[in-house]
Amino acid sequence: MKRLPGGKVKKKMDFVTNTKVPEQPRDLRREHERVCSASMTSEQREERNGKRREAYKRKKCDANNKENDPDLPPLE
Repeated sequence: MKRLPGGKVKKKMDFVTNTKVPEQPRDLRREHERVCSASMTSEQREERNGKRREAYKRKKCDANNKENDPDLPPLE
């Protein structure tokens, strides 16, 4: 990476694919996730989204049950 005036950072470019080359592990993970999600079939995407929805509903239900549970001490 190269620092420019004003604190901006210029990333290196990959001239084969004409994209920015990720240098940080976080950027590598994000790039990998982008590639994987782009190559998914619609069935795989629906399955993943369904699992996400179920987990979200389960989490919301558990949070509501804990909030209304009479055995727990009241929140202050």
